[in-house]
Amino acid sequence: MFVLSLAAWVCLALLGVRLFQLQILRGPALTRQVFGQRTERLPLEMRRGMIYDRYGVPLTDPQSTWGLAVFPRLFGDPAVAAPVLAEALGEERAAVVLDYVQRHHEAGWVIEGLSDEAAQQVQDYAAAGLLPGVAVGPTGWRYGPGSLARHLVGFANASGGWTGLELAYDSVLRGENVPHLVASYHGRGGPLGDEPLQVLQPRDPAGKEPYDVHTTLDARIQAAVEREMDRTAHPDGGPLRAAVVVVDPATGELLALASRPNFDQARYATEDQLRNRALTPYETGSVFKPIVAAAALEAGAVVPHERIECSGTYQLGDRIFRDVAGTVTGPVTLREALARSCNTAFIRIGYERLGADRLLEAARRFGLDEPTGALPSGFETVAPLPEPRYGGDVAQLSFGQGGLRASPLQVARAYTAIANGGVLHPIRLVTSVRRSDGEVVFRPRTEPSRRVMSRETAAELRQALLLAVVPGGGGTGEAAWVDDAGAAGKSGSADTVLDGRPATHAWFAGWFPARQPQYVMVVFIEDGRAGGAHAAPLFRRIAEAILSLDEG
Repeated sequence: MFVLSLAAWVCLALLGVRLFQLQILRGPALTRQVFGQRTERLPLEMRRGMIYDRYGVPLTDPQSTWGLAVFPRLFGDPAVAAPVLAEALGEERAAVVLDYVQRHHEAGWVIEGLSDEAAQQVQDYAAAGLLPGVAVGPTGWRYGPGSLARHLVGFANASGGWTGLELAYDSVLRGENVPHLVASYHGRGGPLGDEPLQVLQPRDPAGKEPYDVHTTLDARIQAAVEREMDRTAHPDGGPLRAAVVVVDPATGELLALASRPNFDQARYATEDQLRNRALTPYETGSVFKPIVAAAALEAGAVVPHERIECSGTYQLGDRIFRDVAGTVTGPVTLREALARSCNTAFIRIGYERLGADRLLEAARRFGLDEPTGALPSGFETVAPLPEPRYGGDVAQLSFGQGGLRASPLQVARAYTAIANGGVLHPIRLVTSVRRSDGEVVFRPRTEPSRRVMSRETAAELRQALLLAVVPGGGGTGEAAWVDDAGAAGKSGSADTVLDGRPATHAWFAGWFPARQPQYVMVVFIEDGRAGGAHAAPLFRRIAEAILSLDEG
């Protein structure tokens, strides 16, 4: 009896331990597993948070719409449902639903964009039992026709974010705690209960809700930039291949970023359409010259009123470097060398007086070898700085050639330091991640700003870049001048090889208004021939459009 009693107590203890394990420790997980085995769920709302501009405007232009869901296991006889579907939806859409039932076993949203009238008719027929396994609900389109900054925002589908902010912040934009349309089945696969289709609100306290991403972009400025780009043809007559970046020089906040050609976030796009040219490194050409000038002034290698020979040609060994056709030759000041974009004068500054190490250090100081800070680590492509081995390499580097590459966003960041008096800010894009009720979940950490040149050097460069644009100043950027407000900046025409053929990228980097910079803007046109002829006019048109917003 003692042995039997002890054995019984041991069995009861083991049973109790097992019950505790199943009901307490593993209970919630097993409950979810059983629920998943006898239910099918379709989300009734978008499972991702929104991406907003600085004023709370959604950048994706989401659209509210009705969708039609089908649960094939509950559908019943297709022959009976066919005429009812045709009356509610029309022959074409009814055929789509019937085809889905024949080809699939799992539930899915089959039709989106139903009118209110069609949705109501389907609901009435379903309530009457004429369309079992069919339901309508609010689904919505994440990307509407007015979606802005598409290359920066990126796109997402049912599996998550694929590019841009949708990918970089995928973990916070995702959410499981959203309402679902749920179908319940019994053990033999039939409908469970009188109402097998129900709407269930999220109840899992551990489920994460979708969070919203708030950015520094200004939807008004972004739209103005994109309108002007869409009105502009490429110099070769084809679709525009270009990028435009607008930054607040006082804070480093990104106000607009656009790339062309554009793409539809809800449809298939080619690799060329998806390329974000604003974040792609390209040969910089002459937009690098102000950085060379800053290094020379800071090192005392040049003084502001010193005259340097602009000779038209410069021979180094068996290599001959030439100025752009039409460059006025003769002794010039540093301001005039920048305004006229004299290559030979900058060879004398960079090659003869600074040398490779100080040229590369200048590029590093202005952030051309590092991410701008706009996106999380790993989401910006940074080209390595060149390694000049010969005198000719250093000579080319002096005027922005020789393998030096930077993205339009990196160039814009560098020019903010000139415009604001010498401080290089990290580019700020995402300001906060918030719940739908506005509560802040977290704020991305930004790197500190740093001074990269003295105020005196920055002031000298501002005067030089004003001379490059002011009408009658003899500069290469006169086409960028903005009436009443003025502008300052530097054009660039970077010779390179693109797809195995010679090409010349067109740049214009500068700011406006001229005397009190509010906007730093970089315009880049891939294989755009000449910066002064093609990038500068686009700069002016966009600047005028932005200033008209301020006036309004």
